[in-house]
Amino acid sequence: MLGLFRTNRKSRRQLKAELSQAQTDVQRLSAENARLAIGHHFAPGHYYSTIANLEEVRLHHDAIFKNIPRELAGIDLNEAGQRDFFNQWKPLFPEADFPVAKREGRRYYTDNGWYPYGDAIFLYCMMRHFRPTRIIEVGSGFSSCVILDTNEQFFENQIRCTFIEPEAERFLQAITPEDRGRVDLVNKDVRSLPPEYFQALNPGDILLIDSSHVSKVNSDLNFLLFQVLPVLKSGVLVHFHDIFYPFEYPERWVYENWSWNEAYVLRAFLQYNQTFKICFMNTLWYRFHAEQIQTEIPRAMKGGGSLWLQKN
Repeated sequence: MLGLFRTNRKSRRQLKAELSQAQTDVQRLSAENARLAIGHHFAPGHYYSTIANLEEVRLHHDAIFKNIPRELAGIDLNEAGQRDFFNQWKPLFPEADFPVAKREGRRYYTDNGWYPYGDAIFLYCMMRHFRPTRIIEVGSGFSSCVILDTNEQFFENQIRCTFIEPEAERFLQAITPEDRGRVDLVNKDVRSLPPEYFQALNPGDILLIDSSHVSKVNSDLNFLLFQVLPVLKSGVLVHFHDIFYPFEYPERWVYENWSWNEAYVLRAFLQYNQTFKICFMNTLWYRFHAEQIQTEIPRAMKGGGSLWLQKN
């Protein structure tokens, strides 16, 4: 009997230890759940989450990616104006000597994996057509290389070029030692600049926006759309990277859950908008006027994704 009592007392000690361990585990798991919940009040894919539910996307795959509308409600695509530009640029196309691979004395080459010929050719054409005196680019990369090559080849480096880039290491590796003394490198986050900084751009000048591509609380995209675009002067051109007709992202990007939303914000921005007009959208041209691209600049058929606007 005494042995039985001792066994029962030992079991109570074990139960107490197990209870203590369970309480510790509950506290640890609660803390872990709280940590994981930061920024995820609603789980990715939830009805209220900005991250897409890929199961629902698959159910509507054809409607999203296959049934491409020829027109977009409330948006003036300005196809007649785009056609006029394209026709005026035909003499310029053969003079765009962009190498395929990296070449001595050139900054840009088409097989770079970031900014393809199909984007570069129209940036080059915009520069040749409008002859800006000032270009500001938010972000930097191979588009910057197109700007600098075109400025050197056709403008004798007379265009003042400013690049706003808080992480400038890759940009500095891509440019020449002479460029470092010529260009303005603003090594800051664009949100640290006053919107009035961009009022230095005059009609025909260019603002290129290669942002985080995400609209969210305090994002750089929100700053540019809500504070910079309204203060631009009439006639200033604005280039947005990675925008595809009909303001939807490529299938692969969606299914890899990149979850960018800039294109949707821009589509809403352009609906019933009389202040900004579409000058050129290369993916619309590839989709509905591919025969002209194939005839005039077949190298551009590899694609790209640029939206060009001008403030009225």
